[in-house]
Amino acid sequence: MNLTASDMTSGARYDHNYLALPAVLTGKCLLVAPEIIVSDLVCEEALHVIPGSRTPSGMQYRAYAVDRSDNPEIARAFCRWVARLCKKAAIPETSC
Repeated sequence: MNLTASDMTSGARYDHNYLALPAVLTGKCLLVAPEIIVSDLVCEEALHVIPGSRTPSGMQYRAYAVDRSDNPEIARAFCRWVARLCKKAAIPETSC
């Protein structure tokens, strides 16, 4: 975002997103987090996305099931559920 090190002030660092959320909700710091963690807070306008700050993570998730299972449909249903959950939690670029 065209910032230099002198443009920023370092502060507390947290080992986990869930520990950082109370700090960022005070409005005194910034949070870099996966959208799925903060999507509800953004939609409720408790958090605001800084314009131009989104970046693709390149992360991919895969689910595997034993191919000799007696009921492979359960694994397929689980994968479909997870995909729907992630799509629903994604924050639209315009608004919630």
